Amino acid sequence: MIFNVASAASAMAILSLSVASAAPSSSGQTVQITSSTNWCMMMPPQAGGDIAASEDNAIAFCTSPSPSTPGAKTFPEGFIQSANFAKGNGYVQITGKIDSSKYSLSETDRGGQYDIKAPSGSACAGYNHYVNLIEPHSNTMCIRCCKEKKDCNTGKSTYGCAAVIPGDYSGPSSSSSSTLASGQPTGTATNSGTDSPSNTATGIATATGTAPVSTETGSLTIDPIFPTATGTASTGTLPATTVAPT
Repeated sequence: MIFNVASAASAMAILSLSVASAAPSSSGQTVQITSSTNWCMMMPPQAGGDIAASEDNAIAFCTSPSPSTPGAKTFPEGFIQSANFAKGNGYVQITGKIDSSKYSLSETDRGGQYDIKAPSGSACAGYNHYVNLIEPHSNTMCIRCCKEKKDCNTGKSTYGCAAVIPGDYSGPSSSSSSTLASGQPTGTATNSGTDSPSNTATGIATATGTAPVSTETGSLTIDPIFPTATGTASTGTLPATTVAPT
C-alpha cells in the first residue's frame, strides 16, 4: 500500500509538471488575427520603449479584449492609422500604418521584429508561427500568423515590413480585407526610409501628331563696323517624330 501511494504521488507530480510546461510562460504573450478590426501585435510593455530592445519582454496589444489573448493590453487611442487584413493559404496578416507619437515611440527608432522565439513563449492563437515588425521611423507595422514556418519569414527583419510581409500599406485611416490566392502575395516595397510614399510606374509611351517648328529664310546685310543681320522669316510645321513601342 505504501508503494502504491508513493507511485500515485509521483504520477501526480509528473502530471503537474506537464501541465505547467504546456501553460503560457506569462500572460500577455498571445496575439491573434481574425479581421481588420479584431487583431493584436506585440509591442514594448511601456510607452516610449525601443522596439529592438523590447524583443525579449514585449507584450500583446489588441484592438479589443479577447479570451484568446489573456493579459493583452488595448492599443492606445489613435495609434493604429490603418489596418489591412489579408488571408492566404495557411496564413493571415495585417499590414498598415501607425502614429508612433500616440505611444511615444521615437521617430528615429528603426524598428525590430517579434516572433515565437522573441519574446520567448509568445504565440499567435490558432497558428504555429508568427512574425511581427514595427518601424516607428516610417510609421509602419505588419504581422502575419502562419500554419507553416515557410510562410513566416523570420530571417529578413532588416529588410523591413514590405519585404517580410508583402501587402497593402496604404493609410492613414484606411482598412481593407482581401483573400489571397495560393502562395505569397506580391507587392512593391514603398516607404522604406521615410514617411513619404514612393510611386513606381512602368509602361511604354508613344507620341504621334505634328508640332510647330520655326524656319528662317531671307537675305542678310552685314555692316562691316556694326554687324547686324536683316531679313525675312517664315514659319511652318513639320511632322513630329513617332515613337514606336518596343
